[in-house]
Amino acid sequence: MGSRRTNGEGTAWRLKNGTWRGQLMDGFTDEGKKRIVNFSAETKAEVLDQIRDYRNQTDMHVHTDKNLTLAEWGEIWYEDYESQVQASTYSGYRYTLRLIEERLGKKTVADILPLDINRFQDKLVKDGYSLSQVRKCRTMLIQIFDAADENGMILRNPARKAKILKDRDGTLSAPRRTKDAFTEAEINLLDEKLNDDLLGHSIRLMLNTGLRTQELLALAPDDIAEDGSTVNVNKAVKTVNGKPNMGLPKSIRSKRIIPVPDHARSSALYLREHGGMEHIWSLPGKNAVYSVGSFRRRYYYAIGQIEGVRKLSPHCCRHTYVTRLQAKGVPIELIAQLAGHSEIQTTTTYTHTSLETLSGAVAVLDKNKNGEN
Repeated sequence: MGSRRTNGEGTAWRLKNGTWRGQLMDGFTDEGKKRIVNFSAETKAEVLDQIRDYRNQTDMHVHTDKNLTLAEWGEIWYEDYESQVQASTYSGYRYTLRLIEERLGKKTVADILPLDINRFQDKLVKDGYSLSQVRKCRTMLIQIFDAADENGMILRNPARKAKILKDRDGTLSAPRRTKDAFTEAEINLLDEKLNDDLLGHSIRLMLNTGLRTQELLALAPDDIAEDGSTVNVNKAVKTVNGKPNMGLPKSIRSKRIIPVPDHARSSALYLREHGGMEHIWSLPGKNAVYSVGSFRRRYYYAIGQIEGVRKLSPHCCRHTYVTRLQAKGVPIELIAQLAGHSEIQTTTTYTHTSLETLSGAVAVLDKNKNGEN
């Protein structure tokens, strides 16, 4: 028999032998897996009684604090969360937490209802915040109230019962803005027209290695091989509280050694020989880290000077790299390794398959039709 939800109190269903089985999720294990409690009885009513008894026993150990506000608990949660994420990610959470505290912070943790969170989300939309930001708020509230639940402060997590805002087309998630890739004609123009300087050769290297901007700005001269054949990615510039800081790459897989194509090695050597002593991109006369924002502004200016080239973002150089490898038939697993992606699924979102590549793929059908292998 199919399972049946019992008003948030677990799940009950009838087995083929006529007895009833029940399940209830009770938090998570230390490994992050759902902790499932099972029940069984001869009748559905008995199973539901067992589930309710279990819930009641659990709720007896909850000590709600009617004085602790969401703003106060949010700060406690935020401080405890610091060890779980990178500094740049942690710093970015502050903006979302501030939105929550400004609008819900005065309410006590124990008294907040799903309706309060629904109204909070609606007000954010009315005030012009993007659906992406609204969903970030809901996700953070789920984490904040989960922590309260784990510490025996509330009976239920109201954020998990709050509505998920839909887009105008009725979908649950807004389509991600896809980043484009430069065409071969644009790549040739960039290679030919970009200045023979640190910025020009940096853009050329990004197009031919898939370097992230943060990885490029963290490069030291010794990270580039003496013959320009490889680039060693082991650091990345992170923005923390609006200031650039040297940190670890995005993920474990992001630490990698990237082979440089023969035609691009002159660009790699230029950076090694003409960049700063501690970091290739250092502020003039200083060893201070160059910021991502400053580089982006210089990048856009350089791209804008070349007629026939679209002003695509620096990250589109990375999309271009992945797309060109895919068009040449490089296996997706190798592309993911070269790009430093933790998951192959991420790599597939970077490819921008051209019509010529697609036409070449279906051409095998013509060969098979003619009896060719």
